[in-house]
Amino acid sequence: MDKKKILLVDDEPYTCELLSIVLSKKGYETASAHAGEEAILWLEHHEPDLVILDVMMPEMDGWETYYRVRELNNVPVIFLSALSSGDHAARALNLGVQDYIRKPFHNDELLARVDVLLNRSRAGSILPTGHWNHLVNKRPSVTAIIPTLNEAENLPLVLPYIPLKWVDEVILVDGRSEDGTVEIAKRLLPTIKVVLEMTPGKGMALQAGYKAASGDILIVLDADGSHDPREIPRYVAALMEGADFVKGSRFAPGGGTTDMPRYRRWGNAFFVLSVNLLFGATFTDLCYGYHAFWKYCLDSIELPDANGFEIDTVLYVGALRKRLRIMEVPSFEGFRFYGVGKLKTIPDGFRVLLSIVRGWWKHLRPSKETQYIGFHGNLPDQILPLTRPSLKDNDNSYGEAV
Repeated sequence: MDKKKILLVDDEPYTCELLSIVLSKKGYETASAHAGEEAILWLEHHEPDLVILDVMMPEMDGWETYYRVRELNNVPVIFLSALSSGDHAARALNLGVQDYIRKPFHNDELLARVDVLLNRSRAGSILPTGHWNHLVNKRPSVTAIIPTLNEAENLPLVLPYIPLKWVDEVILVDGRSEDGTVEIAKRLLPTIKVVLEMTPGKGMALQAGYKAASGDILIVLDADGSHDPREIPRYVAALMEGADFVKGSRFAPGGGTTDMPRYRRWGNAFFVLSVNLLFGATFTDLCYGYHAFWKYCLDSIELPDANGFEIDTVLYVGALRKRLRIMEVPSFEGFRFYGVGKLKTIPDGFRVLLSIVRGWWKHLRPSKETQYIGFHGNLPDQILPLTRPSLKDNDNSYGEAV
């Protein structure tokens, strides 16, 4: 297989040299240009697989260079910049830049993002959004649920990138933020529906969102930028192709993460192994909250006392117990844009473990309600009325803002 070629454009020779060393060790071939004009001349005679472009350069800056690059070809571009403003990143992504990485960057983060971007065409489970365009007008209604607590700085880098062709209703469940989160959300997306939840905890926020949702399909993503809303079509398409429940995986082929320290990787691996052994599953990831499901799944999955981050595990284990068709899709988890994450490794990890044990105990004592007919393959004593909604034309209606 030919090496992927990456053009590095930065007026600082040291940065180009560092990037070249890091990328070469990963097996990529690199070329360097120290000015926008030099990069354009190089691109007129070569076709790289990716351009990593510094934004702040003298004379022809990164923005002008990007416009000139687009006149030549449609090569993917990653912006590299010391500018910390969310407005710059939003502008770049809106123009079609594939990613925006701030300096100083972490080598592992940059490599992970480059790997995911360049390997998408080779990963069978990751396809461009256009692959599913024929499903847009035939799909069921979709509600996106976003829990928030003081995420005002992050919302401008999340809400504008929700693919509204695929989402009919966006619900923001706010835990009484004090930084203007709700006001900024309404300004960015006037059609957004806001639910105020008094009880703290992600679990309570999601359950409030489930109750307020009107869509046939519910999809949950975080507001801090770690979940890419541009992946939404992937989840919806998987549900339309026959799954009952779709969960994102950072460790499926084509997935990745830059926000998982080693000790959390070990903990997640332990939880994955435990669930796979206890429930006969084949998961590659567990403690990841990006997921989607048909709303009818809530008729069978129990959510008792799931107040915190363990809500995701309770959902996944509940879906396994009820023998729902679960599909994993690859997903990339990035660092949160601004602020500090609310997850606390030890106490939240313990709550996840308790959720697995409780689910396994219930799994050992199956009831008649866990038995299904038809494609689930059991012969039940009674029929559980799970009715899949019919496909209908999309009317692109949105929830009203409160």
